[in-house]
Amino acid sequence: MISELQELQTGLLKSKIMELQSALLFTESSSLVKLPTHVISEVDMNEEEIWFVIPRPVQHIDAFDKEIPAKLDFFKKGLDFFVKVKGTAFIITDQEEIDNSTVISAEMRERMNDPRVIAIKVKIQEADLIDNSPKPSKSWFQASRSQLSSWFF
Repeated sequence: MISELQELQTGLLKSKIMELQSALLFTESSSLVKLPTHVISEVDMNEEEIWFVIPRPVQHIDAFDKEIPAKLDFFKKGLDFFVKVKGTAFIITDQEEIDNSTVISAEMRERMNDPRVIAIKVKIQEADLIDNSPKPSKSWFQASRSQLSSWFF
């Protein structure tokens, strides 16, 4: 039963992330050379990892750590929810790993072949779906009643 619940939760999370499609990538490296914050506009994912591309940095790829603590904040204007993901980001330079991945779509593979970008894979460690819908406000009668009761009790 627990595995069905987890499967349902990961399915919901995946559908919400695919609906949002836009994220900010924050890296939390203590290294001297850090990846800057990037806007991510398209992702491919499964239950364990998220793949995307970012513009190739001007520094040599070997100057960066291969494993970087990272956060992804998925959002879309006008939607009443967002998703926060924490995990480990990996800079993927091995074409064989890209070719052997079952997560990556044909369109994403084509994007990853562009020499102006680098592939990033984030292994999901923690993910939160946050409901940001407006809460119903109290009527003036309810508000005044609670105010009066706070004065007298």
